[in-house]
Amino acid sequence: MTFQSNIRRASSYKSVAKNSRILSATPHDLIAVLFAELRDSLDLMIENARRKDQGKMFEYRAKALSILNGLDESLDFEAAGDLAQTLHQIYAEAARRIQADIGASFIEKAESAREMLHEIEKAWLSIAPN
Repeated sequence: MTFQSNIRRASSYKSVAKNSRILSATPHDLIAVLFAELRDSLDLMIENARRKDQGKMFEYRAKALSILNGLDESLDFEAAGDLAQTLHQIYAEAARRIQADIGASFIEKAESAREMLHEIEKAWLSIAPN
């Protein structure tokens, strides 16, 4: 068995595990999965920006923005009121930072967006129903 086939097998197992987790998830768990995917995408975006691999950086930026948009669209303004409005504003600011022009301060802005969103992720995980 080659190293590449071991990598493919590990990736396949990871994909199956993620799909199983999603299929059995509660609505709260699904949002937690989105936050985890968002965090991973931002980490990879920043890592590739540091390596100056713009192709991969843009790929992960698009994925992060798509997840962030999904989180924003899932907000229930009628039920959550001010909290939903505050989260909407935070998501919009994070998206603005993630979409910053590639330049000297891009990584700094992306890291600040990641930290903002990580704080929300931690808060979300802390209110998990038992």
